[in-house]
Amino acid sequence: EKENKKKRKLVVLVNPSAGNESYINYLSMKFDVTVVDAKKYNNESLDLILFTGGEDINPKYYNQETGRYTAINIERDKFERDYMFDRFPNVPKLGICRGSQFVTVMSGGKLVQHVNGHAIGKLHELSFKKPYFGGVFNITSTHHQMMFPYNLKEEDYSIVATSKYFLSNTYLNGNNNETELPKGFEECEIVFYPKYNALGIQGHPEMPNCPADTKDFCLLLIQKILKLY
Repeated sequence: EKENKKKRKLVVLVNPSAGNESYINYLSMKFDVTVVDAKKYNNESLDLILFTGGEDINPKYYNQETGRYTAINIERDKFERDYMFDRFPNVPKLGICRGSQFVTVMSGGKLVQHVNGHAIGKLHELSFKKPYFGGVFNITSTHHQMMFPYNLKEEDYSIVATSKYFLSNTYLNGNNNETELPKGFEECEIVFYPKYNALGIQGHPEMPNCPADTKDFCLLLIQKILKLY
């Protein structure tokens, strides 16, 4: 009976120049996905805007210099800002990997430009905050930059999950100096920005080595937090 239950239809706007297949396949586990090309958008009714993995975000968007480890794609940043993020302020937004960093910056947050210990492609444990907690889950860590929403007002971001253990011992800014960390700092893994209805997932639930229970729980989070019913 469960298998025969119809999936909720989801019209998803993507940047066709970005690698989208694995992310769309992942969302298709729970939703009946129709993909819309942001370069050919023709007034379709959208349910979700998807930002995927790739290069680092241009630090000019959060008022920093480009650090020595940062590699950017100026054209992609501009396209995804102008034709996807800013163009549809009321449509729910999902960012995975680079996409999580993009929605963080577009929501007014910042990034740590370089961390270590996360670009290892191995699984690590997530620590979920109330009311999101649903058990112990592991996710892949494959990034060298990190979401840093701590400059925002408390009501403008909600940390859903952090790394259970500190994986990095360095947090560099655009001047290649250590970032000043706030009291209570944690390594953010999943963050929601309510003002922009944007959810950022730093890890890779779409990857084959992500455990099935993590895949399922992240899909549930996406559905609940972004209200995709």
